[in-house]
Amino acid sequence: PRRTQRLVALATSLAKQPGIPVSKLIISPADMEGAYRFIRNEQIKAEDIAEAGFYVTAQEASEQQTLLALEDTTSLSYSHRSIRDDLGHSNQGNRHRAMFVHSTLLFAPETHTVVGLIEQQRWTRNIEKRGQRHQHATRPYKEKESYKWEQASRHVAERLGEKMSEV
Repeated sequence: PRRTQRLVALATSLAKQPGIPVSKLIISPADMEGAYRFIRNEQIKAEDIAEAGFYVTAQEASEQQTLLALEDTTSLSYSHRSIRDDLGHSNQGNRHRAMFVHSTLLFAPETHTVVGLIEQQRWTRNIEKRGQRHQHATRPYKEKESYKWEQASRHVAERLGEKMSEV
């Protein structure tokens, strides 16, 4: 399909030039227009792209004897005004906004190789709830950020099925 080809071409270009915005990629004008059409297309969802990658990782994991599932939560903080309204509060003061990403990466210790990303959750913190840490103890467990760890483990187990016993 055309969209899949466009995604692969765009991802390849971005991977070859990390940190470069799409507008600065060294690609043809037609490819540039195609990239922007792809990015603006409301039918294309980040979750669907991620899920396709998780599927491939699960397939590759089946070839490994032992796997380690490495999880961590990372905050991506920004101070630029152009994106402040799209993000939530961070731990870095009022000038910064952030999104949080909880990722699970599969690693094969016998071959010393990264198999791939098998789970990822993204969220922002509500700006109005900034400074209400004292209410953390009364918040339902499923609303806490620590629940993301359990949720990630469940998603990994669903994707790996019987292979999960070797993780």
